[in-house]
Amino acid sequence: MAVDLILCNLKAITFSQECAGPELIAIKGNKILFMGSKDALGDLKGPDTRMLDCQGGIVLPGFNDAHCHPIAFAITQRYLDCSSPQIRCISDLQAALRIKAGEVADERWIRGANYDISIIAEQRLPDRWELDQAVPHLPVVLVERSGQHCVLNSRALEHCDISNNTPDSDAGRILRDPITGLPNGVVSGNSELVARAIPPLGDDEVEIGLRDASQEYLSHGITSLQDTSWSNAYPHWQRMQIFKQRGFLTPRLAMHAGLDALEQFALRGLKTGHGDDHLRLGAMKIALDESTGSSHPPQDDLNQSALRAHLAGFQLAFHVPDVHLLQMSLQALEFVRCIAPDECHRPRFEHCPVCPTSLLPELAQSGAIVVSQPNLLYQTGPEYLRELAAEQLKWIFPYRSCIENGIRLAFSSDSPLTPCDPLQAIRTAITRRVKGGARLGEDEAISLLQALEMYTSAGAYCSSEETLKGSLAVGQLADLVILECGADKGLADELLDARVLMTLLDGKLVWNR
Repeated sequence: MAVDLILCNLKAITFSQECAGPELIAIKGNKILFMGSKDALGDLKGPDTRMLDCQGGIVLPGFNDAHCHPIAFAITQRYLDCSSPQIRCISDLQAALRIKAGEVADERWIRGANYDISIIAEQRLPDRWELDQAVPHLPVVLVERSGQHCVLNSRALEHCDISNNTPDSDAGRILRDPITGLPNGVVSGNSELVARAIPPLGDDEVEIGLRDASQEYLSHGITSLQDTSWSNAYPHWQRMQIFKQRGFLTPRLAMHAGLDALEQFALRGLKTGHGDDHLRLGAMKIALDESTGSSHPPQDDLNQSALRAHLAGFQLAFHVPDVHLLQMSLQALEFVRCIAPDECHRPRFEHCPVCPTSLLPELAQSGAIVVSQPNLLYQTGPEYLRELAAEQLKWIFPYRSCIENGIRLAFSSDSPLTPCDPLQAIRTAITRRVKGGARLGEDEAISLLQALEMYTSAGAYCSSEETLKGSLAVGQLADLVILECGADKGLADELLDARVLMTLLDGKLVWNR
């Protein structure tokens, strides 16, 4: 039986016991059929078999972004990218906004994303009046990179009904000029006034954004995504089905369901694992701090929410942005285990950026998988270095300690919050070098192979898909990334300088440098 495609001239990291260093990888349909030497290939090469020269590159299982927000990322593809190299000061931003204003129809909102104070000369957000100087006639909203702040011009403030007398809400704070007391355009937190006023993008724009986002993911070797948005409801599931059917979203997707939509899924008999290898239902995202707006939800509410999700057949995914919610999530998981008749299947703790050494044994005992974002360590590292004592710095993204305590890790981007670049994340995990060049917690550095595993096989494990993908082995899906590396170097040095050369999904070349 002849195969469709043979990869040659390669080095491979398989994460499989089957074949450590194959000369060739042969693909039939959408799966790996053979891995081994040229001599063992036999009659698998036929007259119609295509050969793919990997140019001496390193072949890996496709990267799996275990925590991201594909629709939000798609939407930001249609925004002005404020992190562009062309925007390095507020006057640059104003120039870019003027150009953008010339491209949109009257009364359309101008939206900007990824505004990063650390790369702007003024080291601050702009105010409403500076945005007015660039675009006085259209509403403008810029979202700061963390998503915790946005800036509105005067026209946008009018649309949001934010005036001199508008009070702050529990979830959103309106910043004001210290002299006049007027709103300066900056809104901190999740303001309902802003959320209600900004119209959603039309489906046509979202579809274009998804195509662009897919290409961005594939250009980084990402073949699988896990959508962890807490607001995902049943209509979102239906929408993702349409996007997949129409080919707007190329990578595979495991979509988490939001806790508020539990009944919508349960009434239809849907639970974790429903779907196929291109679109499946993932865990239940339990994020009471986000869905209720309370950073300290009652413990009993978290306990009961987790129990309901578990009894409905969902894997549990707790939102764990800080130590307080880490402790609460550990208690909730223990509560479910004491009450429920069956075992919790691979619970997940999303983020967990800070873990005191004293909590590591309890975290290990819980069996939870920590789904972390090394690119967030890279971006926020300078703030941790400025604000925390040396003893507390040991608690920040403690990767080596997690591994040594038997805690499973998987890596992700949380895009669009941080760039969806696995290679940058891997470099950060093994060097602990953060933005600006300083190192944070060098004792918590992990090896290259460990970091690669966290972005491949570990991602497949935490979505219970390790029998389908995450390693190079016969019978696995032919989702591969080929890295172009420098010559005459050791493997670690090669990969530190690597870039993605090609990406294959279902045995087809879907991105090529």
